[in-house]
Amino acid sequence: MKAAIILKDANLINFKNEYDIIIGADRGALHAINCGIIPDISIGDFDSVTNDEYKLIESKSKKIIKLNPIKDTSDTNSAVSLVKNYDEIYILGGIKGNRIEHLFANVIDLINNPNLKMLNENSLFETITNNNYKVKEGYKFISIFAIEDSIISLYGFKYNLCNYLLKTNDPLCISNEIINNPKIDLIKGKLLIIYTHAD
Repeated sequence: MKAAIILKDANLINFKNEYDIIIGADRGALHAINCGIIPDISIGDFDSVTNDEYKLIESKSKKIIKLNPIKDTSDTNSAVSLVKNYDEIYILGGIKGNRIEHLFANVIDLINNPNLKMLNENSLFETITNNNYKVKEGYKFISIFAIEDSIISLYGFKYNLCNYLLKTNDPLCISNEIINNPKIDLIKGKLLIIYTHAD
């Protein structure tokens, strides 16, 4: 099962509906509707939309969950909790913008949910928890960060490694260029992977 969570800054120009469920998170629901995408569920406190915009979301969404604005979680986190048992969960958007603290919160969600990925037109965030990992095609750079102290080997990159102990406070593996037949061997640990298309 595959889920999409649409945020307000998601690039939906080339959106392909290959998802079993589409969730609009707060203003992301309005953004989806304005792009011709009908959310299966719209969820949030909707404090970022006007009354008229909320009525539009309410009329177009198949289901709406309105949250109390005084809450202990973000709208995106609440959306993730709805589909936490899905095989693949994609947060569309949430990587750029002025609210950098929301990006940080989304990365924490990513770390806590190995089936969660965050995607926009330039970047992909995901985690590795075992050694059965295939490096994604189509990206120029990869950054690798240890979620817990990890032993890794890298092949097919500009800078390769052999049985390297990557600690959680070590930024060594930032912006490594993908060259040819790349492979990551995760011998031990858990990694956060960030792909980017360009500088």
